Amino acid sequence: GMTTVGNCRYRQAIPRGGGGLLDIDTNYGFRKGFLPQGERKYTPRRQPTAQQVLIDTISEGPTTLFLIGVHTNIAVFLMSNLHLKKNVEHIYIMGGGVRSSNPTGCCAANDTTCIPGQCGDHGNMFSAYGTNPNAEFNMFGDPFAAYQVFHSGIPITLVPLDATNTIPITENFFKEFERQQSTYEAQYSFRSLKITRDTWFNDKFYTSFFMWDSFMAGIAVSIMKNGEKYNGDNDFAEMEYMNITKPRFNLLQGGVHSGHVQNGIDDPFCIVNGSTKGKCEDGYTKEVTGPEAVEVLVATKAKPSRDVNSPLEKEYFKHFLEVLNLPQHAGRFNISTQFPYYRETLYLPNFSNKTRGRPVIFDMDMSAGDFLSSFTFLRRL
Repeated sequence: GMTTVGNCRYRQAIPRGGGGLLDIDTNYGFRKGFLPQGERKYTPRRQPTAQQVLIDTISEGPTTLFLIGVHTNIAVFLMSNLHLKKNVEHIYIMGGGVRSSNPTGCCAANDTTCIPGQCGDHGNMFSAYGTNPNAEFNMFGDPFAAYQVFHSGIPITLVPLDATNTIPITENFFKEFERQQSTYEAQYSFRSLKITRDTWFNDKFYTSFFMWDSFMAGIAVSIMKNGEKYNGDNDFAEMEYMNITKPRFNLLQGGVHSGHVQNGIDDPFCIVNGSTKGKCEDGYTKEVTGPEAVEVLVATKAKPSRDVNSPLEKEYFKHFLEVLNLPQHAGRFNISTQFPYYRETLYLPNFSNKTRGRPVIFDMDMSAGDFLSSFTFLRRL
């Protein structure tokens, strides 16, 4: 059912592409050709589960968690391992939108033909805009789990859309990134970013693609390096304490959920006749007062560059490129050094002294029956 330990809504939050829910290859097809080569192997049936990884790691002592996706795994861990919760010192989260104002989908002042999108709304779920203009993807995927995490009693620092909306990938940053690629990590990251830009769904890449997860990681590391001060002092973002919650479901009448839990992307309950904006707010990180409130340290906006002459507008841009290009942490991607006993060999068949049979053409739609037919034919040759 619609619970954290049941059928969570992660897949419902992924827009269908031409090839279905798994239409998009997030590695753009060059995993084997461009990712680090090494001795690591992936055997799915032998891999430890996410829960086992959490148990093994957190059992060893004080641990800090970075959450950059849906909260299901962490929520299940916290509910199932109460004796280990004391070892979780801090949770840094990228997600939600408290006071956010979506900068995408806005119309120019004199454009009378433009239909506004999510301009000014809290969320970033462009695929669910017609039902929920307030939801943020990571929270919408499993809001039950998010409630468990926020109300766990563990100190939380949140980097919501409030902050990430203030650090878009700008054209200046993109050009500077293109110039600074002295490590394999930088080359891989830029290549991925360039493909994303070139295949973006409209011509608004520089105003609608943001440094979401990496910005959270940068803020978290900076806070820890600065001694984890109470006010979250760091180099990259302004911080503020806020009282927020992920409300209990089916209990608040007239509140965020009005007694209804959104059932999928196209829930008809959420659709407002005569409007392009839906009324549901699942996945919205609400600022509240009272017993349901949790005090959370929240990033509000990115800090500008300290160098007024720099082409990089944000302080984090400069540090991102510096760290990515550190030579002492460069990976080793050379397959000849990783696999010294392998060589590339091209085998060409030699039919000079052989009598070849008649040509055969298979015209099939790749169904199971066609494969069986081709196997039967080939075995009889």
